[in-house]
Formats: sequence, C-alpha cells, structure tokens
Amino acid sequence: MRLKRYVSQQGASLLEVMICLFMLSLPLLGMTALKLIQAKIVLQQSQYTAAWALMEYKLNEIRYLTDSIDGYSALNTNVGGNLSAGDIQYDQHWFNLTWQVRTLTTTSTSSLLKEVEIKIHWQDKTNSPQMISSMTMLNKDVIVR
Repeated sequence: MRLKRYVSQQGASLLEVMICLFMLSLPLLGMTALKLIQAKIVLQQSQYTAAWALMEYKLNEIRYLTDSIDGYSALNTNVGGNLSAGDIQYDQHWFNLTWQVRTLTTTSTSSLLKEVEIKIHWQDKTNSPQMISSMTMLNKDVIVR
C-alpha cells in the first residue's frame, strides 16, 4: 500500500507577482504607444488630404478663368478667382495659400502664356513647416500641362 503525500503549496512570492505584472504591462504600453503614433499619422494624412483638396480647388478656379478674357487678364500674383490668398481654414486645418503668376510669350506662336505656381504652407502638430506646390501653364481657352 502506498501512502500519498500532500505537499501544501504556498501563494506566489512577491517577485513572481512583479514579474507577471511587468510581462502583462509590456503589451499594454506597446499598444498605447502604437495608438499615439497612429493618431499622429492620421492627423498628418488629414492635413495633406485637405491641402491637396484646397490645391485642386484653387487650380480649377484658376483654370476656369481662361474662359473669359477679363478673368484671364485679371489673373495676377495672389489675385484672381473667388478664393483669396492668405490664411485659410479648410477642413479643420489652417493653411497659407499663395500663388505666383509669370507671363511668358512664346516666339513660335506669339501667344501669351501665364505660368501659375500655387503653394500651400502649414505647420503640422510638431510645428514643423510643410508645403505642397503645383505649377500650371495657362493660355486663353487652352490649358497647357
């Protein structure tokens, strides 16, 4: 006949509890850091998306000026169209919109071209300056890309 021995178990030691808590806290801290990085990236993408939408709006507005000789003639640096240059709040973000117009004359066709460069500046969440730009050449009734 065999006798069974019962070994009484005691609770976990303080060291084991601290190791378990440390091991459980690492994924939680990692997920928190990941969520903060994700929020920053989403904000940056939102700013870039809004800046490109604003750029497209202004480019289309300037392109429509080629439909009339008065609108085309009035197009000048930071002047022309309904959307004015300067600080603009667009889609919950602040941007600075400017454009520069250079008048060019081609010798082959003797036509008057206008080169328009639109720039949008803004500060991101870390106060780093950001900028996008686009250039279009316009001729009366013709868009040259």
